[in-house]
Amino acid sequence: MMNIRKFMALGISAAMILTCTACGQQASETEGVQEPAAEQIIEPAVDSAETAEPQTEEVQQEETQPLEETQTREEAQTDEASEGAAGSLPEYSYPGPELFYSVLYDYLNEEFGRFNSEGDVTIPCPVIVYMDESNNDDIRVYGNFWVYTYNLDGDILKTVSGGSYPGCIHVKSTDAGYEVTDSEIVEDGNKFTDSAKEIFGGHFDDFIKSNGDSAATEEIRAQIIANYVAANNLSITAYQDYGWDPVTLPQENIDTFYSDL
Repeated sequence: MMNIRKFMALGISAAMILTCTACGQQASETEGVQEPAAEQIIEPAVDSAETAEPQTEEVQQEETQPLEETQTREEAQTDEASEGAAGSLPEYSYPGPELFYSVLYDYLNEEFGRFNSEGDVTIPCPVIVYMDESNNDDIRVYGNFWVYTYNLDGDILKTVSGGSYPGCIHVKSTDAGYEVTDSEIVEDGNKFTDSAKEIFGGHFDDFIKSNGDSAATEEIRAQIIANYVAANNLSITAYQDYGWDPVTLPQENIDTFYSDL
């Protein structure tokens, strides 16, 4: 009986050992299965990170491209500005021999031309009604003083802006030449007539007549432009106001435009 019990005990022990061994193998096999799963979880994360890098580069390229385009546009604008400066017209300067009118025209451009829009050149057009030269300390020039600004389009000066400043300009004769000392300009609106009568005095009717003769004014304007063109050897053939046909320039007459003072 004891041998049988020992045999049975040994058999049970062997069975238990086999069972435990099997459990250990299953546990090891289970752990072996989990390891690939862990690798599968990590691998997508790595792939995702690698995929994100090209996207970041694309975004940077998209952000950089507009900057490059902006720089290109700015360079183009700078080039255009340089070309415009290189092709700009010479400033107006009275081309005649009379120093008096040179001073007068410069004053008109500096004093009244600043109210005009910017353009390629500003050219005055004084329509003189009467001059009182009885006092060298106060030479009085009565007239309607126009100032125009132009842009060059091909061989035509196109008017950008202009203004009329009727009144009296006071000029002083000195040993050094002439200088403008003062100007009286007619007021606008309902004060126009009264202020014009006060400034022009006995020459008020002459002023009104001259102010209504637009043909004579345009003739003087065209001649002044023609003399400017000739003095600067320009290829300009006409001037043009907005909405009107071009006006062909006459021949220059720089030497006889005004009589010497």
